[in-house]
Amino acid sequence: MNLRTRLALVTAALIVAGLGLGLAITYGVLVTNSNAALDREGAILAELIGEAVALRGENAIRVPPIVESYLTNESGVRSAQVFLDGQLLWEGGVLDAPRPLDALGLTEGRGERSVSGWRVVTTFDEGTGITVQVGSPLAGPRETLEPFARLAVLLTLSLSLLAGLAAWASVGIALAPLRTLTEAVGRLEDGAEVPTISGSDEPARLARSFSRLHGRLTRQRKREREFLEYAAHELRTPLAALRAGIDHARRQEGTAQRDTLDRLRKEVTRLNVLAQNLLALSRAESADVRRDSVDLASIAAAAYDRFQPLAVEKGLALSLEETPAVARADARLLDQAIDNLLANAIRSTTVGGVTIRTGVREDGAYLAVDDTGPGFPAELREGLGLRVVRAVAKAHDGRLDLNGDTGASAVLWLPAT
Repeated sequence: MNLRTRLALVTAALIVAGLGLGLAITYGVLVTNSNAALDREGAILAELIGEAVALRGENAIRVPPIVESYLTNESGVRSAQVFLDGQLLWEGGVLDAPRPLDALGLTEGRGERSVSGWRVVTTFDEGTGITVQVGSPLAGPRETLEPFARLAVLLTLSLSLLAGLAAWASVGIALAPLRTLTEAVGRLEDGAEVPTISGSDEPARLARSFSRLHGRLTRQRKREREFLEYAAHELRTPLAALRAGIDHARRQEGTAQRDTLDRLRKEVTRLNVLAQNLLALSRAESADVRRDSVDLASIAAAAYDRFQPLAVEKGLALSLEETPAVARADARLLDQAIDNLLANAIRSTTVGGVTIRTGVREDGAYLAVDDTGPGFPAELREGLGLRVVRAVAKAHDGRLDLNGDTGASAVLWLPAT
């Protein structure tokens, strides 16, 4: 069962429940008012009969003829019974009524209630011990209200059917944008765009949200394709060199073979660095960030220890200016970022040295690498290393600033804690 049909049925059911409850309450009010009118008339007759009772001779009771005639007048037939100490002394009006009309009322001495199709009013005079019961048959009022009950049922069913059809039609109109959106989603694999639905209702907001989601997914797939293409391109060169070196080593012996193996070791190291960069780039761009309180000074000190031998081998001075700077960051990604910055700085610097700095300023905590090399060119074409650093900065809601006026300076800014 589709949503349109379910909503139409729910609407019809609510109409049935609402109208049924309302008409039932109305019917109950009419019955209560009818009983109240019978009770008022019965109470007046009981009072008149009680006052008109005259005990004469052999307990004979005489009721004025006008009162007796009122028991069977045009307004409806009634039955009246007079009791003394539970014994029936007189009755008038309808003579085939139950005796007594209300046994419980006779015991209690007063009250109004419906008994066996009669509405009975009971009064009791403590001075004379006389109990008077006046009853009106309920068949008349019920016959009067019966057309209302039939009409109420017919009206409820008719209105419910009309409401269900109206709801089915109106829901169909309201769901038309959703049907359009559903058809468009089914064609997304064919390159179709998510349709724009005007307005501010739920279908319009759903279409806009889905359009944004589709845009994010499209951009993510584009990044994945670019990443795979980039990874394939970067891996092609070292793998080719590694294969050529292995083939060459198989044909050599002695010292020549050892030199070839050293070159192969460098290629393996290069592949390892490349794999680490690709992994870091994937984690950063997919927001796979495990944030923790990290002291950038500790990150810088560990990087200093790793790159000191490489700097000494190249004849460069590697210095460390560390100031405590705590940030919420992923230590794995920061390690890879500073390794890339240091590798670029040492590779591009021939004279002088490289400095690692950490600290905190108004902009946040920073991790910087400065060198005395030629600086960054005016139109910098970022390689994999800088791309990873920039992705790490973005993943941490930070930024990467590059300055190449005098030497080169790369500053990774992170929000401070």
